[in-house]
Amino acid sequence: MPAIKRKVARKAAKTAVKHTAHGTASKLRRDPVRVLTLLGLGGAIGAVAGWVAGRSAAGAPSVGSSS
Repeated sequence: MPAIKRKVARKAAKTAVKHTAHGTASKLRRDPVRVLTLLGLGGAIGAVAGWVAGRSAAGAPSVGSSS
């Protein structure tokens, strides 16, 4: 039984990835400027969020440090 569940889950994931890729490609063909703007904004927001998370993790004192 678990093998069947894994097979169905794998097929669902594969279908979802194909659907997402197809939708993104279709939208890029229809309105490339808007898509590139949104992708760029998403990347910039993600980079800033990663930078902030990295800075807060680096700034936190480690356990056992005597500073």
